[in-house]
Amino acid sequence: MEKIKVSIVTPCYNHGKYIHEMLDSVFAQTFQDFEVIIVNDGSTNETASILNNIHNEKVRIYHTKNHGPAHARNLAIRKAKGEIILNLDADDKIAPTLLEKCIQVFNWHPNAGIVYSDVEFFGATSGLFILPEYSLESMLKANCIVSIACFRRSDWKKSKGYSGKMTHGYEDFDFWLSIIELDRDVIKIDEPLVFYRTYKNPEDSRSGRRKKDPRKMQEAIVQAFQRHKKLYRVIPALYDEFSNLEREVYPKSAGWLPIRAMIKALHRSF
Repeated sequence: MEKIKVSIVTPCYNHGKYIHEMLDSVFAQTFQDFEVIIVNDGSTNETASILNNIHNEKVRIYHTKNHGPAHARNLAIRKAKGEIILNLDADDKIAPTLLEKCIQVFNWHPNAGIVYSDVEFFGATSGLFILPEYSLESMLKANCIVSIACFRRSDWKKSKGYSGKMTHGYEDFDFWLSIIELDRDVIKIDEPLVFYRTYKNPEDSRSGRRKKDPRKMQEAIVQAFQRHKKLYRVIPALYDEFSNLEREVYPKSAGWLPIRAMIKALHRSF
């Protein structure tokens, strides 16, 4: 199998109209040893037709039923030839030097596990996307690594990839925690090399639709906590905080029952 340095993986659901803009930013890279793998995740509009009309030796297209971005990313990475993986959503863009600078970081830092950069908004709004400064504590509180980031394919394999159990989103947050559990370093390039599209109608994006349901957002956060309790135990105060949230969101799975349920259970035991 031909060796490729970087594989760019792109799940695409109904965002075919943005794909050429994304690809133009990729083809303009100063580092050209890459391939692009796009997975059409069961789109319901003209996306499949748009993708089928892409003819470039660096681009491969796969079509599946709709299983969500975790499945699409895992499928793309399984098909990938690259040593380094870059997640890039179909509606976003990257600066011409992103790949070059990420590869430099991996070359200079043998233990680098996740490499990402500052982010700028474009589309409905503009300006810098202010990310919290990375530390283990800040990461466990809330995701501070954008989904458009590079990692090693070998680490994806060791961590068993993106989890299909993250049914309410935050699969990228969960995956970053899995790589951090491998004792890999997280390195940010202090330069806006990623461009994140924003929309006038928030429901045009998956994250916007997710924010409409705070309960599901809580469930996703708790699911990540349940999968990475060992990591959270490193910071006891945070572990206690998220344990309390777990009891609120999933009382039975957390081994906690409301008083009425406890009384009923006691009656059944006699």
